Amino acid sequence: MEQVKFGGELISRLMTHLCERLDGCLGVGLSVWPDGALLRAVGVAAELDQAQVEGREGPLVDASRDERQAAGKVGGLDVVAVPGSWGDGGPVVLTVYLDHEPEAEDLKAIEEIEPLVATAAAVIEFCAGEVLRADQMVRMVQHRRYIEQAKGLLMGARPCPPGDAFELLVRASQHANVKLRDVAMALVLVACGQLEDADDMSMPPKIAYDTAQRLWEALHV
Repeated sequence: MEQVKFGGELISRLMTHLCERLDGCLGVGLSVWPDGALLRAVGVAAELDQAQVEGREGPLVDASRDERQAAGKVGGLDVVAVPGSWGDGGPVVLTVYLDHEPEAEDLKAIEEIEPLVATAAAVIEFCAGEVLRADQMVRMVQHRRYIEQAKGLLMGARPCPPGDAFELLVRASQHANVKLRDVAMALVLVACGQLEDADDMSMPPKIAYDTAQRLWEALHV
């Protein structure tokens, strides 16, 4: 199908752009879970993503299982693995391989490109009739919207650029061992009292509420 071909070219261009934008980037990969099928890879990502899938360990596996950003070392390189939620079937995970520990500018660039890559991947799989159902695609869009809304709340409470707001969410998620989307949803609930169009969404667990509450209170001391 033409949409699938175009979507694949778009993913490749976005991944190549991200790799070129980051100093010391040696590879970028994109895989679909729960089976870990590799959709696209640039540089060392093909080999190192596959090694993590086969060994069932590493940041890629952690990100797919917990659906939260993970980092670590694989093959002597630093890895950042970012999941994009597709609903109940599992996430699509973007991996970025660096020759140095990821810095704020690296995370900012990844955070800007990842939604575009995840959406393009969703279109490919949806058009191909695989992995995604229409309701999963809707939930993916909803999850992304809550993350963006939570970022906006943080930027308003503590004037900062989008990348710094995203990093705050990531750190809170990692510290509490909770999914990023759950922390984001909980933060919107804490700050606004309600979620829009959340009838078909699973509500965040209590630990996400507690984490969001502490984060929100810390910003208003």
